[in-house]
Amino acid sequence: MKLRILATIVILAMPVTAFAHGGGLNKEGCHNNRSTGDYHCHRGSGSSSSSSSSSSSGSSSSSMHENYFNSLLASQLGGRTEVTYQYNYGLVGNAALSGSIRIDIETDEYVIEGGKDKRSSLDSIQQAVFASTLSGKKPAVAIYDTDGMWGKYEHRVWATAKELGIKFIWFQNGQIRDVQ
Repeated sequence: MKLRILATIVILAMPVTAFAHGGGLNKEGCHNNRSTGDYHCHRGSGSSSSSSSSSSSGSSSSSMHENYFNSLLASQLGGRTEVTYQYNYGLVGNAALSGSIRIDIETDEYVIEGGKDKRSSLDSIQQAVFASTLSGKKPAVAIYDTDGMWGKYEHRVWATAKELGIKFIWFQNGQIRDVQ
C-alpha cells in the first residue's frame, strides 16, 4: 500500500513536460502525429518553403493541418503566415474597445484566408474582406483540396468570391489550379 502511494506521488510530482511528445518538428514547426495520422503545428511559421507535399509525406492531405497548406501556399506566393491586425470598435458614445484578427497569409498585394474544403471554410471571405479593410490590401481566399475533387464547399466559396470580385485560389496537390 505504501509503495502504491509513493508511486502515485512520484508520478504526480513529475514535470508536465515529461509527458510531451519528443518533437521532430519540421521547419514550419509542424509534424505528423503517428497515433492519429493528423498533421499539426505548434507555432506560427514564416514564409519558409516546405519541400513535402501530401503525396510525399506519407499522409493523406485530408489529415494534414490547415497550417501545413498555409505554409506551402505562402512559400509559393512569397508571403508570410499568421499575420495579426489590431482594430478598435464600439458604438458612438460608448467606450472604445479593441480586438485583433489573424489572417492566414499576407503577400505584398493580398491578405489571404485559407481553409480546407470543409464547412468551416465558409467564413473565409468575411475574414479576408475584413483583414483587407484593416491592411489596405486586396482580399483573397484559398481552398485546400483534401479529397481530390471539386466539391460543394469549393463551389460555394468560389461562386461567392467570383460575385464579389475577390481572388479565389484552389490549391490542389500542392499546386495552384486555375478555376474558370
